[in-house]
Amino acid sequence: MQVEVSKTDMYYQIRIPLNERYTNHHIMKFMDYLKVKANAEKSAATDTDIKNLSEEIMEDWWEKNKGNFRLT
Repeated sequence: MQVEVSKTDMYYQIRIPLNERYTNHHIMKFMDYLKVKANAEKSAATDTDIKNLSEEIMEDWWEKNKGNFRLT
């Protein structure tokens, strides 16, 4: 059995078979992806805004974590 997608007047329905290939973790990651996509479509952020935010986040992460790395 494979994944099936159908549509009603109000919903998409996704039927995913219970087997070893699809764990709850995979399903939750897929749901998170759909939420991010839906929020991104509503966003007024520009590509530049997103790039700047990404760089800010990476710089902040590095400042908090750089002590965990040693240069050899």
